Amino acid sequence: MKVTLLSDDTTKSRATAAERPKHPAELTPGTEEVVSGVWKITLPIPFPLRTVNIYALVGRDGWALVDAAMGTPEARAVLAEGLERAGLELRDLRALVLSHHHPDHIGLSAELQEQSGATVYMHPIDAAIMQAMWHGEHQRSFAQANQFFRPHGMPPLEPTVSSQLPPEVLNFVIRVPTAEAITCVEDGAEITLAGEHYRVIWTPGHSDGHIVLFRERDGLLLAADHVLPRITPNIGLYSEYNRANPLGDYIQSLEKVRHLPASLVLPGHGEPFRNLARRVRELIRHHAQRELEILSLLGRRPQHAYQLAEQVFGPRLKNDEARRMAVAEILSHLEHLRLGGYVRQERTDDGLILYAAV
Repeated sequence: MKVTLLSDDTTKSRATAAERPKHPAELTPGTEEVVSGVWKITLPIPFPLRTVNIYALVGRDGWALVDAAMGTPEARAVLAEGLERAGLELRDLRALVLSHHHPDHIGLSAELQEQSGATVYMHPIDAAIMQAMWHGEHQRSFAQANQFFRPHGMPPLEPTVSSQLPPEVLNFVIRVPTAEAITCVEDGAEITLAGEHYRVIWTPGHSDGHIVLFRERDGLLLAADHVLPRITPNIGLYSEYNRANPLGDYIQSLEKVRHLPASLVLPGHGEPFRNLARRVRELIRHHAQRELEILSLLGRRPQHAYQLAEQVFGPRLKNDEARRMAVAEILSHLEHLRLGGYVRQERTDDGLILYAAV
């Protein structure tokens, strides 16, 4: 999962606690019908955010599911209760849309597809990443990321928890469909889910192949982790194999959805919300402020990404996973600034990559 508690929200100073949406970690797992025929099932996840939302879209002839959480025993119990409350059975599941490849959105996908025969939709970029990561390559992906971070000042880190789990345990929690079971959908594709038409919108940034779904009929936007109500999604550069400018991608993707006539936004974490355009403005402003902060720090001296992460996030770097996410996020800002001509790279004799203000 790459939604982070590291990034602060930009609305806090302008709203009272009562006015602000709840933090995802404050939500209680459970099920509710948010609009007619659309059920939000909030499931527990073993990460700091604590919960993830998946959405059941119900029609006359079966139903569809957007995202698949993780297969922990706790999540399985809540999902079973949620489907029973909504009156849904797995044999009637016709389609499963996976918004992106992060584990808290795909963990039960193979199991659900196998039990129902549902069609699985996903963007080809994240479908390929998902196959590479979760069909025997997870440990290698971790090693590649560590190697990528090393010249940016990252000290040696402990392996991720998932990379240390026995295969039988990991497959119980995270198991994904085979490539042959996935129908890839590109930007602008129209798909029918539970009798309703949805437009697929490719929104790279949080992941390279992230997608959202927009229902033209009534303005319903299933936003996954693209636009969140209380926190900012982690926008990080994790590998030389990722798209080169994830923050630039993200800002363009925000502009892409900014003027959609969205009546209600259903996020992957947190509560449904309205006023999409305002939230997009807040997210863009947050990243602009973060870049100004980084430029101010670089005004003192050239620094590598890990030095900057320590200064920007400080005591929030409580474990190695938080450090990985923080450095990746700082790198996405640095590369966005570098490509814009605001900073440059310098290499030290011992191989470290420093960034300096232009």
